[in-house]
Amino acid sequence: MSTTTAPRATDRRKLVLVILGCAAFVALGAWAYGLFGSMIDLRVYRMGGSVLLDRASLYDAQLPGSGLPFTYPPFAAIAMVPLAAVPWGVALVVWTTISVLCIAAIWRVSLPENAWSLLPEPWRDRRLVVLAALTLASLLLEPVWQTIQFGQINLLLTAMILLDLVRPASARWRGFWLGVTIGIKLTPLPFLAFLLITKQWRAFRNAVLGLLATMAIGFAVVPNQSWEYWTVVVRNANRVGGLAYTANQSFMGFLSRLGDDAGWIQPVWFVLSAAFGLAVLWLARRYWLAGERVTALSVMALAVLYASPVSWSHHWVWIIPLGISLIRAVHRRWGFRAATISGALWYALFVLRSIWWVPFRDDRELSWSFWQSIPGNSHLILGLVAFAVLAYAAPVPDRARQTAGA
Repeated sequence: MSTTTAPRATDRRKLVLVILGCAAFVALGAWAYGLFGSMIDLRVYRMGGSVLLDRASLYDAQLPGSGLPFTYPPFAAIAMVPLAAVPWGVALVVWTTISVLCIAAIWRVSLPENAWSLLPEPWRDRRLVVLAALTLASLLLEPVWQTIQFGQINLLLTAMILLDLVRPASARWRGFWLGVTIGIKLTPLPFLAFLLITKQWRAFRNAVLGLLATMAIGFAVVPNQSWEYWTVVVRNANRVGGLAYTANQSFMGFLSRLGDDAGWIQPVWFVLSAAFGLAVLWLARRYWLAGERVTALSVMALAVLYASPVSWSHHWVWIIPLGISLIRAVHRRWGFRAATISGALWYALFVLRSIWWVPFRDDRELSWSFWQSIPGNSHLILGLVAFAVLAYAAPVPDRARQTAGA
C-alpha cells in the first residue's frame, strides 16, 4: 500500500466514525428530550415528499393535527422524498445528524486560522475535539436549538452558502449551491445582489443556473404544482404563520406587533427594508473587498433576516459566524479583552432566549409594554448592535480587489 493511500483510508474511517458517533449522540439526545414525538417542521417536509409520492396536491395538503401547509418550492418537496420513504425514527436521526454536522462545519469555516493559535498548547492539534465542544455548546443558542427541535433546514442552508462562497473565485461551480439553496427556500435570494455589487460575475451566473436547475426539476416532475407555487403561493406571506408572533424577528414582525393590520405597515416595512438592505450591501461589499469573506456573508445575512416578511427565530443561526465576525472586529479596534467580553455577551444573550420572556401567542404581542418589547425584539436589537459595531470597525477595502472583483 502506498504512503498516500493509507492516510486517505484512515481519514475516511475517521469520517465514518465521526458520523456514526454523531448519529448515536443524536439518537440518544432525541430520546432524552422527547424529540421523536415532535419536530413538526421535519414532519411537514416529509409530508411534502409523501404528497409527491402519492401524486396528490402539494399546496392543498395540511399536516394532520396541526393544519400546517407546505410552504417551500416544489424542488424542496422533491428533495424530501428520501426522508418520506424511510421510517420516522430513521428520518429524524439522519436529518438531525446532518444539522449537527452542519453546526461543526459552520464553526470550522467561520473560525480564522489564527484562532487556533490562541488555544493552550495541548489543544492546538485537537481541532476535532474543539469543534465537537463548540458544536455541543451551540445547542444552547436559541436559534440553533429551535432549528434542532423543530427539525428545520436552516443549519444546512447556512452551511451550504458559507462553504460555497468562501471558496476561491476560481473554484469550479462556485455559487451554484447558493442557487440551489434559493430553490429550496427563497430567503437567501438577496445574496444574488451581493454577488453583483462585488462583481462576482461567474458566481452570480452559477447561482442563477443553480436556481434555474431547481425550477426546471420542479416543472419536470410536478408542472402544475410548480406553476401554482411560482404564480400564487410565493406571494402569500401569511401562509407561513402570524406575522406578529414573537418568533418573527424581522422588520415586518416588529411593525406588526406595533400596529397589527394597520395600513401603514406595508409601506413602512418596504422603506425600512430597502434602506437597511442598501446599508448592508455597502458594508458587506466593504468587508468582502477587504478579504473578510465570512464577515461579508454574515453581514449580508442580516439583510435577509430583517427584510424577509417572516424570519422565525430559528432562521437566526447566522449568529454563529456573525458572532465570530463581531469578535474579530472588536479585537481589531479595542483589543483582546474587549473582544473576549463582547463575544461572551453575544452568545450568552442568545442562550438566555429572552424573546420568550414576554407574553406570546394568540396576539398577546400586540399589548406589550415598552419594557416587554425590549426582550421581545431582542434578536433584532442585537443584530442592529452587531451591524453598528461592524460598520464602525470596518477595514479599508483593498483597491486591487475593487477594480478586479473578488
